[in-house]
Amino acid sequence: MAVDRKSIVETIKWIGPFLPKAIDLIKQNPEIWQGIQDQANRLTRRKGTAVQDVLATIEVLRDQVAYLAESADDADESRRAEAWSKRLSHCEHAAQLLTAPGTTKDERKALAARVATLRTEIFTAFIAEQGEDARGIGRVPELDAEPNLPDEA
Repeated sequence: MAVDRKSIVETIKWIGPFLPKAIDLIKQNPEIWQGIQDQANRLTRRKGTAVQDVLATIEVLRDQVAYLAESADDADESRRAEAWSKRLSHCEHAAQLLTAPGTTKDERKALAARVATLRTEIFTAFIAEQGEDARGIGRVPELDAEPNLPDEA
């Protein structure tokens, strides 16, 4: 099987900014590796500038934002997930407009760049939240524990 060096280099450029944090979180919580790897694979599979690739990336990011919204530990995390959701909606709408005849390659590249920026922001937050959830950060121990039922007489 031939190695696509350009693809490897592009993936390393994309993953590079959050790789040290991801490695640290995975060392502390090896059980999160598979979920992170699955999401990274889904994101790198379709990272081109074609509208279909952008829409596929948006779909994966929506799943990650839904996870972030569900596991938000405070109002800031909830607001951030909501803002990402809105930005993804705007990008999705723009992508649909770019399917019309007469759109330029530069317009598609600009949208792909916006989605790539979102991909980095959201995936970094996804990795951090996976680590927090694995360590139980932000949870209320009394609510996470098994309920203590009074002894029956």
